[in-house]
Amino acid sequence: MPQIQVNGTTLYYEIHGSGTPIVFIHGHLSSHHMFEPQVEYFSKRAKVIVLDLRGYGNSGKLDVEVGHIMETQCSDLCELLNKLHITQATLVGCSSGSVLAQTFAALHPDRISALVLVDSYFAGCFGKKNHLLNICEACSWLSYYLPAEFFLRSLRVTYNRWRPVYSILRKELYHKRPTESIKQRMELLRMEMPANLARLPMPVLCVAGSQSEWFVKQMQRAATLFRHVQLATIEDAMYPTHLCQPHAFNRMLLNFLMDQHIYRTREAYGG
Repeated sequence: MPQIQVNGTTLYYEIHGSGTPIVFIHGHLSSHHMFEPQVEYFSKRAKVIVLDLRGYGNSGKLDVEVGHIMETQCSDLCELLNKLHITQATLVGCSSGSVLAQTFAALHPDRISALVLVDSYFAGCFGKKNHLLNICEACSWLSYYLPAEFFLRSLRVTYNRWRPVYSILRKELYHKRPTESIKQRMELLRMEMPANLARLPMPVLCVAGSQSEWFVKQMQRAATLFRHVQLATIEDAMYPTHLCQPHAFNRMLLNFLMDQHIYRTREAYGG
Protein backbone atom coordinates (compact mmCIF):
# COMPACT_ATOMS: atom_id res chain seq x y z
CA MET A 1 0.00 0.00 0.00
CA PRO A 2 1.32 3.51 -0.78
CA GLN A 3 2.16 5.08 2.58
CA ILE A 4 4.37 7.96 3.56
CA GLN A 5 5.89 9.18 6.81
CA VAL A 6 4.74 12.71 7.61
CA ASN A 7 4.59 14.77 10.77
CA GLY A 8 5.32 11.81 13.05
CA THR A 9 2.73 9.46 11.56
CA THR A 10 2.01 7.32 8.50
CA LEU A 11 -0.50 8.48 5.88
CA TYR A 12 -2.08 6.24 3.30
CA TYR A 13 -2.45 8.00 -0.04
CA GLU A 14 -2.96 7.27 -3.72
CA ILE A 15 -2.02 9.25 -6.83
CA HIS A 16 -3.88 8.68 -10.09
CA GLY A 17 -3.27 10.42 -13.40
CA SER A 18 -1.11 13.42 -14.17
CA GLY A 19 -1.44 17.15 -14.70
CA THR A 20 -3.03 19.77 -12.49
CA PRO A 21 -3.35 18.40 -8.93
CA ILE A 22 -6.68 17.96 -7.19
CA VAL A 23 -6.86 16.62 -3.63
CA PHE A 24 -10.01 14.97 -2.27
CA ILE A 25 -10.53 15.00 1.51
CA HIS A 26 -12.99 12.56 3.02
CA GLY A 27 -15.37 13.24 5.88
CA HIS A 28 -16.02 11.73 9.30
CA LEU A 29 -16.34 7.92 9.58
CA SER A 30 -15.06 7.44 6.04
CA SER A 31 -11.86 7.17 4.01
CA HIS A 32 -10.45 7.72 0.53
CA HIS A 33 -12.99 5.20 -0.81
CA MET A 34 -15.62 7.97 -0.64
CA PHE A 35 -14.23 9.40 -3.88
CA GLU A 36 -14.00 6.31 -6.07
CA PRO A 37 -16.19 7.77 -8.90
CA GLN A 38 -14.17 11.01 -8.83
CA VAL A 39 -10.86 9.14 -9.00
CA GLU A 40 -12.05 7.24 -12.07
CA TYR A 41 -13.29 10.38 -13.81
CA PHE A 42 -10.65 12.97 -12.96
CA SER A 43 -7.60 10.71 -13.19
CA LYS A 44 -8.07 10.90 -16.98
CA ARG A 45 -7.85 14.69 -16.78
CA ALA A 46 -5.65 15.61 -13.81
CA LYS A 47 -3.38 14.38 -11.05
CA VAL A 48 -5.79 13.06 -8.42
CA ILE A 49 -4.64 12.61 -4.83
CA VAL A 50 -6.79 10.81 -2.26
CA LEU A 51 -5.70 10.02 1.27
CA ASP A 52 -6.83 8.69 4.61
CA LEU A 53 -6.54 11.36 7.26
CA ARG A 54 -4.70 10.56 10.49
CA GLY A 55 -7.07 8.37 12.55
CA TYR A 56 -8.96 6.97 9.55
CA GLY A 57 -8.67 4.12 7.08
CA ASN A 58 -5.13 2.82 6.64
CA SER A 59 -3.36 5.84 8.14
CA GLY A 60 -1.66 6.17 11.53
CA LYS A 61 -3.30 6.65 14.91
CA LEU A 62 -5.01 9.83 16.01
CA ASP A 63 -2.46 10.18 18.78
CA VAL A 64 -3.00 13.87 19.54
CA GLU A 65 -5.19 15.59 22.10
CA VAL A 66 -8.60 16.99 21.27
CA GLY A 67 -8.02 20.65 20.58
CA HIS A 68 -5.05 19.96 18.35
CA ILE A 69 -6.50 17.39 15.94
CA MET A 70 -7.53 19.70 13.11
CA GLU A 71 -4.30 21.67 13.34
CA THR A 72 -2.31 18.42 13.24
CA GLN A 73 -4.23 17.04 10.27
CA CYS A 74 -3.62 20.29 8.40
CA SER A 75 0.09 19.92 9.14
CA ASP A 76 -0.09 16.33 7.89
CA LEU A 77 -1.63 17.47 4.63
CA CYS A 78 0.88 20.29 4.20
CA GLU A 79 3.82 17.93 4.68
CA LEU A 80 2.26 15.37 2.31
CA LEU A 81 1.97 18.01 -0.42
CA ASN A 82 5.58 19.06 0.23
CA LYS A 83 6.86 15.52 -0.09
CA LEU A 84 4.85 15.02 -3.28
CA HIS A 85 6.34 18.31 -4.62
CA ILE A 86 2.89 19.88 -5.05
CA THR A 87 3.08 23.62 -4.50
CA GLN A 88 -0.57 24.39 -5.22
CA ALA A 89 -3.69 22.25 -5.59
CA THR A 90 -7.46 22.29 -5.71
CA LEU A 91 -8.95 20.97 -2.47
CA VAL A 92 -12.29 19.13 -2.53
CA GLY A 93 -13.66 18.33 0.92
CA CYS A 94 -16.83 16.47 1.82
CA SER A 95 -18.72 17.11 5.08
CA SER A 96 -16.18 17.38 7.91
CA GLY A 97 -13.47 17.04 5.27
CA SER A 98 -14.60 20.44 4.06
CA VAL A 99 -14.06 21.84 7.56
CA LEU A 100 -10.47 20.68 7.29
CA ALA A 101 -10.24 22.10 3.76
CA GLN A 102 -11.44 25.51 4.96
CA THR A 103 -9.05 25.45 7.89
CA PHE A 104 -6.14 24.47 5.64
CA ALA A 105 -7.03 27.20 3.15
CA ALA A 106 -7.08 29.77 5.94
CA LEU A 107 -3.64 28.63 7.14
CA HIS A 108 -2.06 28.18 3.69
CA PRO A 109 -3.98 30.29 1.15
CA ASP A 110 -1.02 30.31 -1.23
CA ARG A 111 -1.21 26.51 -1.53
CA ILE A 112 -4.82 26.48 -2.79
CA SER A 113 -5.88 27.23 -6.37
CA ALA A 114 -9.57 26.52 -5.67
CA LEU A 115 -11.70 25.28 -2.78
CA VAL A 116 -14.68 22.96 -3.29
CA LEU A 117 -16.98 22.23 -0.35
CA VAL A 118 -19.44 19.35 -0.71
CA ASP A 119 -22.27 18.83 1.80
CA SER A 120 -20.29 21.11 4.02
CA TYR A 121 -21.01 22.59 7.37
CA PHE A 122 -19.11 25.04 9.49
CA ALA A 123 -17.29 24.37 12.72
CA GLY A 124 -19.34 25.84 15.54
CA CYS A 125 -22.56 25.74 13.49
CA PHE A 126 -24.24 23.44 16.00
CA GLY A 127 -24.25 26.23 18.56
CA LYS A 128 -23.78 26.08 22.30
CA LYS A 129 -25.43 23.09 23.94
CA ASN A 130 -26.85 22.79 27.41
CA HIS A 131 -25.69 20.15 29.87
CA LEU A 132 -28.46 17.67 29.00
CA LEU A 133 -27.74 17.84 25.28
CA ASN A 134 -24.05 17.33 25.97
CA ILE A 135 -24.89 14.17 27.89
CA CYS A 136 -27.09 12.93 25.03
CA GLU A 137 -24.31 13.64 22.56
CA ALA A 138 -21.83 11.68 24.65
CA CYS A 139 -24.22 8.74 24.99
CA SER A 140 -24.68 8.64 21.22
CA TRP A 141 -20.96 7.98 20.87
CA LEU A 142 -21.51 4.50 22.27
CA SER A 143 -23.08 3.61 18.92
CA TYR A 144 -19.63 3.97 17.36
CA TYR A 145 -18.72 0.67 19.03
CA LEU A 146 -21.73 -1.25 17.69
CA PRO A 147 -21.00 -3.79 14.95
CA ALA A 148 -21.53 -2.68 11.35
CA GLU A 149 -24.43 -5.11 10.94
CA PHE A 150 -26.46 -3.03 13.37
CA PHE A 151 -26.65 -0.18 10.83
CA LEU A 152 -26.98 -2.04 7.53
CA ARG A 153 -30.78 -2.15 7.33
CA SER A 154 -31.27 1.58 7.91
CA LEU A 155 -28.41 2.31 5.52
CA ARG A 156 -30.01 0.14 2.84
CA VAL A 157 -33.40 1.85 3.29
CA THR A 158 -31.88 5.35 3.20
CA TYR A 159 -29.89 4.71 0.03
CA ASN A 160 -32.27 2.35 -1.72
CA ARG A 161 -32.36 4.69 -4.73
CA TRP A 162 -28.59 5.03 -4.82
CA ARG A 163 -27.23 1.49 -4.53
CA PRO A 164 -23.60 2.42 -5.35
CA VAL A 165 -23.67 4.81 -2.38
CA TYR A 166 -24.91 2.03 -0.13
CA SER A 167 -22.10 -0.23 -1.33
CA ILE A 168 -19.38 2.30 -0.49
CA LEU A 169 -20.86 3.37 2.86
CA ARG A 170 -21.34 -0.27 3.82
CA LYS A 171 -17.66 -0.89 3.19
CA GLU A 172 -16.75 2.12 5.32
CA LEU A 173 -18.83 0.79 8.24
CA TYR A 174 -16.73 -2.36 8.38
CA HIS A 175 -13.51 -0.35 8.70
CA LYS A 176 -14.48 2.25 11.29
CA ARG A 177 -12.13 3.13 14.16
CA PRO A 178 -14.52 3.99 17.03
CA THR A 179 -12.28 5.56 19.68
CA GLU A 180 -10.45 7.77 17.19
CA SER A 181 -13.76 8.69 15.55
CA ILE A 182 -15.11 9.89 18.88
CA LYS A 183 -12.03 12.07 19.39
CA GLN A 184 -12.52 13.54 15.92
CA ARG A 185 -16.18 14.24 16.67
CA MET A 186 -15.22 16.01 19.90
CA GLU A 187 -12.80 18.18 17.95
CA LEU A 188 -15.42 19.12 15.36
CA LEU A 189 -17.92 20.09 18.06
CA ARG A 190 -15.49 22.42 19.84
CA MET A 191 -14.00 24.15 16.80
CA GLU A 192 -14.64 27.65 15.57
CA MET A 193 -14.08 28.61 11.97
CA PRO A 194 -11.07 30.73 11.00
CA ALA A 195 -11.74 34.46 11.07
CA ASN A 196 -10.17 35.20 7.69
CA LEU A 197 -12.43 33.18 5.36
CA ALA A 198 -13.82 36.35 3.77
CA ARG A 199 -10.31 37.42 2.82
CA LEU A 200 -9.33 34.19 1.07
CA PRO A 201 -8.38 34.92 -2.54
CA MET A 202 -9.21 31.59 -4.19
CA PRO A 203 -12.53 30.76 -5.89
CA VAL A 204 -14.89 28.62 -3.84
CA LEU A 205 -17.60 26.22 -5.04
CA CYS A 206 -20.21 25.05 -2.53
CA VAL A 207 -22.32 22.03 -3.49
CA ALA A 208 -25.23 20.30 -1.77
CA GLY A 209 -27.92 17.83 -2.74
CA SER A 210 -31.46 19.10 -3.13
CA GLN A 211 -32.80 16.50 -0.69
CA SER A 212 -30.53 17.63 2.15
CA GLU A 213 -32.25 20.79 3.35
CA TRP A 214 -29.83 21.34 6.23
CA PHE A 215 -26.79 21.13 3.96
CA VAL A 216 -28.42 23.44 1.42
CA LYS A 217 -28.88 26.03 4.19
CA GLN A 218 -25.26 25.61 5.23
CA MET A 219 -24.15 26.22 1.64
CA GLN A 220 -26.30 29.32 1.48
CA ARG A 221 -24.52 30.52 4.58
CA ALA A 222 -21.21 29.90 2.82
CA ALA A 223 -22.17 32.46 0.22
CA THR A 224 -21.95 35.09 2.96
CA LEU A 225 -18.58 33.90 4.29
CA PHE A 226 -16.40 33.82 1.19
CA ARG A 227 -15.42 36.56 -1.24
CA HIS A 228 -15.41 34.55 -4.48
CA VAL A 229 -18.06 31.87 -4.09
CA GLN A 230 -20.45 29.94 -6.32
CA LEU A 231 -23.39 28.04 -4.89
CA ALA A 232 -24.79 24.93 -6.62
CA THR A 233 -27.52 22.42 -5.82
CA ILE A 234 -27.63 18.99 -7.46
CA GLU A 235 -31.10 17.53 -7.95
CA ASP A 236 -32.13 14.11 -6.66
CA ALA A 237 -29.19 13.87 -4.27
CA MET A 238 -28.48 13.85 -0.56
CA TYR A 239 -25.34 13.34 1.52
CA PRO A 240 -22.97 12.33 0.04
CA THR A 241 -24.02 14.32 -3.02
CA HIS A 242 -20.92 13.47 -5.06
CA LEU A 243 -21.78 9.77 -4.73
CA CYS A 244 -25.55 10.04 -5.24
CA GLN A 245 -25.09 11.88 -8.55
CA PRO A 246 -21.44 11.38 -9.54
CA HIS A 247 -21.89 12.28 -13.21
CA ALA A 248 -23.61 15.57 -12.43
CA PHE A 249 -21.10 16.41 -9.72
CA ASN A 250 -18.06 15.53 -11.82
CA ARG A 251 -19.24 17.64 -14.73
CA MET A 252 -20.07 20.55 -12.41
CA LEU A 253 -16.62 20.40 -10.81
CA LEU A 254 -14.88 20.14 -14.17
CA ASN A 255 -16.79 23.13 -15.56
CA PHE A 256 -16.01 25.17 -12.44
CA LEU A 257 -12.29 24.48 -12.72
CA MET A 258 -12.31 25.26 -16.43
CA ASP A 259 -14.21 28.51 -15.82
CA GLN A 260 -11.56 29.47 -13.28
CA HIS A 261 -8.82 28.68 -15.82
CA ILE A 262 -7.37 26.06 -13.50
CA TYR A 263 -7.73 23.44 -16.23
CA ARG A 264 -7.15 24.08 -19.87
CA THR A 265 -9.79 22.72 -22.27
CA ARG A 266 -7.31 20.32 -23.87
CA GLU A 267 -6.13 19.04 -20.50
CA ALA A 268 -9.64 18.74 -19.07
CA TYR A 269 -10.76 16.42 -21.82
CA GLY A 270 -7.65 14.29 -21.62
CA GLY A 271 -6.49 15.44 -25.02
